[in-house]
Amino acid sequence: MLEKIIIKNVNSIKEVEIDFRKGSYKYGEDNIIGDCVNPIALYGHNGSGKTSFFNAISSFIQLMISPMEALSPFIVNNFLYEKYFSKSGKKNENDIIGSICMDYSLNENKYQYYVSTSRLNYINNEYLICNNKTIFERGKSNYKYKDKKYVFDTLSNMIPTIRRLASLEINDLNIQESYSYLSSFTFLSLPYINRGFFVTSKLFNNISVYDLLVNQSDKVKEILKTYKEFPLFSIEKKNTVTSINDPLSQYSMRIYDGDFEGTLPLAMISSGMRNQSILLSILLTMPENSVIFVDELEQALHPSTIKSFLEIVKKRKMQLVFSSHNTFILQMLRPDQIYFAKWEKGFSSFSRLSKIYPNIREINNIEKMYLSSVFDNAINNG
Repeated sequence: MLEKIIIKNVNSIKEVEIDFRKGSYKYGEDNIIGDCVNPIALYGHNGSGKTSFFNAISSFIQLMISPMEALSPFIVNNFLYEKYFSKSGKKNENDIIGSICMDYSLNENKYQYYVSTSRLNYINNEYLICNNKTIFERGKSNYKYKDKKYVFDTLSNMIPTIRRLASLEINDLNIQESYSYLSSFTFLSLPYINRGFFVTSKLFNNISVYDLLVNQSDKVKEILKTYKEFPLFSIEKKNTVTSINDPLSQYSMRIYDGDFEGTLPLAMISSGMRNQSILLSILLTMPENSVIFVDELEQALHPSTIKSFLEIVKKRKMQLVFSSHNTFILQMLRPDQIYFAKWEKGFSSFSRLSKIYPNIREINNIEKMYLSSVFDNAINNG
């Protein structure tokens, strides 16, 4: 289980802590896995910093999975960067590093993984702790396994130590299970779903979106049967390409509506049907107990289908972190599942509803309170 994420000095974020651990509420028990609430929802006005959070997560995943030559540091908040270079006298390089820290539990072990990068294109610090014991710390201790020391360059590159150790032929459970877990995260940027580069994930690196739709088509159709007022359809693939210049000519959509059945070229599928199919196909392809991050969930889901989608997430015991402008979802969540983003004076902050408004009760209408700016006022008043 992913239990906490702390991000500092990345994109518009100065510091944010997303805590998955449940509060003391006695309702919404179906929104709990173990000791954590699920899903976690991020809300906020346009420009408040929601996408900054997800871009930071995407950069973290890329550190774990991207080709060595494509690795890049976290984007440090530009206002901090300008302030650093405008200072007179001695400068502290720690002012321009971005960092991400993950707390998680695997097979009854408690882990903390931390990595920070300099805007000058190298890893500044990195460590892995298991059950309060340091497994390695970049630049301060060499990694030792079965009386053999592994020494790595401390600051000269962007390759994470955990990634290099996991690639060695060693059987250190702490290293292998941590890297396997962290590199399995999937991020979907749904605002970019129609531009073809919306997924950051090792699992989907070499999979065609259209083949993915075909592979999961039957399962998606079964899910669509539970949706009200949504047409059933399946995606099919021919063995031959009709047109060399049109790779989509190989794919078609078969629609079912009562006693009606018809086929259309896949290029004619509506954006809503396509986006929802892609999201569900990705969800069904991922293994149980995975972690998925989704920016602007409503880009792929009609309000009437969101509840069914969240039920699928729960059944597969997957952890979901998403942002949305669809306030209808707030009716399905506990206060300890909701965070509000706010941008002020160059930086984004995130406030957990259970902290800014601790006396909220099950009978309270969270959606109505949010739309009435009750929570905005609570945040503004500290």
